[in-house]
Amino acid sequence: MTTQINRQRLGNNPAVENTEGVPIDGFQDPTGEYPKREYHYGSSINRSARGLKVENLYLGGGSIGTSLNLEDQEPSKFPFNQVKETASGHIISYDDTPGGERILIKHRKGAGVEVRADGSVVISALNNKVEVTGGDQTVIVEGNGKMVYNGNLNIEVTGDFNVDVGGDYNVNVDGNVNEKVRKNKETTVGLNTNYTTKGTASYKTVEHEARVVLGNEEHVVKGYWKNNIGAEVEIFSGNRFHVSAEEQFVLSALQGNISATELSVLGMKGAIGGEQVEFTGPVYMGPRGAQPFTSGAAFYGSFHGQALEAIKSQYAFKSERANSALVAPKKGKAQPGGAPQVPKNMESPTPKKPVPKTDAVSGLLSDGHLSIRAIAIDPSDELRDAILLRDDYEGLYEVNPTIDEIRSTLRDPANIALVGSKLVERQLIASDYQSPLPPKTGRVAKKETSPRFGYIALGNSVNNRGKRFK
Repeated sequence: MTTQINRQRLGNNPAVENTEGVPIDGFQDPTGEYPKREYHYGSSINRSARGLKVENLYLGGGSIGTSLNLEDQEPSKFPFNQVKETASGHIISYDDTPGGERILIKHRKGAGVEVRADGSVVISALNNKVEVTGGDQTVIVEGNGKMVYNGNLNIEVTGDFNVDVGGDYNVNVDGNVNEKVRKNKETTVGLNTNYTTKGTASYKTVEHEARVVLGNEEHVVKGYWKNNIGAEVEIFSGNRFHVSAEEQFVLSALQGNISATELSVLGMKGAIGGEQVEFTGPVYMGPRGAQPFTSGAAFYGSFHGQALEAIKSQYAFKSERANSALVAPKKGKAQPGGAPQVPKNMESPTPKKPVPKTDAVSGLLSDGHLSIRAIAIDPSDELRDAILLRDDYEGLYEVNPTIDEIRSTLRDPANIALVGSKLVERQLIASDYQSPLPPKTGRVAKKETSPRFGYIALGNSVNNRGKRFK
């Protein structure tokens, strides 16, 4: 049924038109949807093609302070922009406007892909974005990069995860940091290391723990410092060993030994000795110092040595007066002559332990478990240089060098003889690094030209006419 037939049925009134069928002029939309309101009373050419509208992808939902570094898009100029827009609003645009060339594929909701005039590529996804690569994937960014995730980020790597940073590596964490390493962990720092913990620091080691410090080490503890050690403790010093306490210093053990070639034990007051402690020394004096008979020393008991002469003199005194009369009595009582009796068994004829003479002390300090230990830690700096790699690279590098550092160093022929073999041994450079020819080049043309004229006729000769080639 055509519109013309409908008009015959409805009359010849031009203002009345049936919506069924195809209009006579062929430009009206039977559904009444087109032209859209923005195209009423105007050209039907797409507004983007005429530069009246700039189509942009959705770039909302970003991060505060993060710039996308995108310049504003210049409006298109007719007729350089070819635009195809679907009924729902999907757009494909090929814009050749001078200075604003771009390709745009845009979903009606704002997602899509845009290739801008300066070569920038913008990809916008309003919901999920999924990338699946069946093989390898390589991403190369010549400039700077920034990734902002307003949610969580999970990275799963079933193989090795290698990160090479040419500059600084900074990590700022507002929450906790948890690391779980099932096997070994190795950290190598080329220069300094600084740790600052504002709370509590705890370290637990199940097996052996070793610390090697080739320089100085200093511990500063403001509070108390307590060491609880279940087995032996050995401290050896190659020089001076100084221990100082402002209030109290206590050493206690079932058996204690202090040995020295020159020993001083000084105090304002106190006690030295015990029931079975023996003293050996050439001089004893009281608090007044070296003053004969008035040093203030007090002795309890008797002495073995020169004092024994005084003890024996009492017997001589008694023998002189053995036959004499008794001394005149005092108050009616008679007094026997001679010195008073000396208690017996007060002296030990031999020391209970060997006398610590000079030779004995010297042997004690030079041999045995109580001897002075000779301490020498990396005296020739072999371990230090091995860690710093100074011997390996003759002082040129203190860490394994990068390829750029190697190229810079080997520009000097003298350095090739120094570290060339070491770099090859560590597989940092190839063994044929001095060869001017790249590998697997095949034949190499000479510097001099060698023209050659052919003498065999091209094409199939008379002798080869009957041959066939597969």
